[in-house]
Amino acid sequence: MTQLVRFSPRHDMNRLQRDFDRLFGTFFPGFDEDADQNVSWTPHLDVLETEDAYVLEMDVPGVSRDDIQINLQDGVLTVSGERASREVSENDNVVRVERHAGRFFRSFRLPKKINEQKIEARHENGVLMVTLPKVEESKPRKIKVS
Repeated sequence: MTQLVRFSPRHDMNRLQRDFDRLFGTFFPGFDEDADQNVSWTPHLDVLETEDAYVLEMDVPGVSRDDIQINLQDGVLTVSGERASREVSENDNVVRVERHAGRFFRSFRLPKKINEQKIEARHENGVLMVTLPKVEESKPRKIKVS
């Protein structure tokens, strides 16, 4: 007898994301630390590096800026929040649910070259952008001998 197995591309994508996170952690140890596993969903994230900063771009569609918390403690930046679940009336017949609701959490150990006092965040069109400015490196200064 043949068994039918449900095809789940999401399962394969989640495995790929975990593998990518592990690979990313090899090159930037301690940069990404998802310590809390008691979450409903994990927003997708891009990390960009410019000459002056790192930029975290996190997909948080349907999450109000008032429902997002960003904390910095001991060099660890934590982004958390919650997306409210959709109200379903008694007359609605829900056929399929794919959108996640509930709490999310991401935590990142910042590199030492980040100016923690100048970190900025903005929320636009369902994307949270956190800018982590790099510390200006001191440049050698020539001293004239008189």
